[in-house]
Amino acid sequence: MNEVNISAITERAKQFCPISSAAAIIADHWSLIILRDIAILNRRTFREILSKNNENISSSILAKRLKRLCDLQLLTSANDKEHLQRKIYSLTEASIEIVPMLIDMSCWTFKHSGVCADDDEQIASMRSSPSKYSSELVEKLIASHLA
Repeated sequence: MNEVNISAITERAKQFCPISSAAAIIADHWSLIILRDIAILNRRTFREILSKNNENISSSILAKRLKRLCDLQLLTSANDKEHLQRKIYSLTEASIEIVPMLIDMSCWTFKHSGVCADDDEQIASMRSSPSKYSSELVEKLIASHLA
């Protein structure tokens, strides 16, 4: 099996640039959505992600992206003890470090999209930098995914 890893992807970057390398690793639409679903929305199984995903990801794309994220060591999977055919996906330390960037992307979108969501306490908390929400979420993820 040809295992994909982060260094293999960065070696293929046209020129060394940390932003280019990060984009090659994580910046496809579906990978970020899957990381959001797992980290922020606590959707940890294939079925949860597929059925509750607002962007209507297809099952084949979801399967390919979950495999790729596992190959990149941004996710791990373990068999569910209660249901042998179900896998539970967990973030790795590397993907937990991406979560503040996802939150920053959300804050940027709120700032520049004209969407006003100040009445939502969680969104208001996300706007401060570094946000209390981000810090608390990262601590929670470390406890639940790396334990």
